Amino acid sequence: MIEVEGLLAAAAADPYADAWDSLHEKAGQERFLDADEAFLIPRLADLAGRYAPADRDNVLMLAGRIAADLDEANWPRYAEAFATMHRLADDWLVTPIDPGSFVYRLQAVLALEGDEVWGAELDRIGNDEVEVECPQCTTSLFVAFGKDGCFATHEDYATKPDVEQTPLLPAEPAELTGVGQRLHLMSLAAGQQSVAAALTYLFGRATCTQCGTTFRVSEQVFRR
Repeated sequence: MIEVEGLLAAAAADPYADAWDSLHEKAGQERFLDADEAFLIPRLADLAGRYAPADRDNVLMLAGRIAADLDEANWPRYAEAFATMHRLADDWLVTPIDPGSFVYRLQAVLALEGDEVWGAELDRIGNDEVEVECPQCTTSLFVAFGKDGCFATHEDYATKPDVEQTPLLPAEPAELTGVGQRLHLMSLAAGQQSVAAALTYLFGRATCTQCGTTFRVSEQVFRR
């Protein structure tokens, strides 16, 4: 508790202070204690309101990480603070940033909404691939949609020049519904075309190179 109080005190005056890195590192290594969460969450909401939209990355991404790991029973306790930060995310999302960091912004927004999967797993598309299991034969597959091409394979394409692969079937934007549609629209509104394109593959279909089953990629992404 004392350590977290000290780190936040050091971070509060500067949205880019090194202390934010320490808080993120602590959140990544282990969950905060309940007392730390009770201390941090309302204060993060207050800080987010004080910072300019473009300066909210550290505070809102940290809040998202905490929200993603929060016990369901504790959600009502912090619902107001999370709702405040969710509102503050609207003008934060559209400020300029690189595509990889924008994915973390989207993930934080979904975490603040209580999305248990995409609030924790959306950042997987930042590597231009997701690893999933075929729902039919349970083969582990790489679903790639980056500089190496757009395909599914059960082989390690990063180390082998020629791998067996099947082409991906991206979703048409008009076909997207629910969270896929929302994420796509938010990406376009922020001018993040490459992220919007990646989302059409995440919410599109892939074909298993082992058994030939075609499936929707997003339905095979689970909380790790």
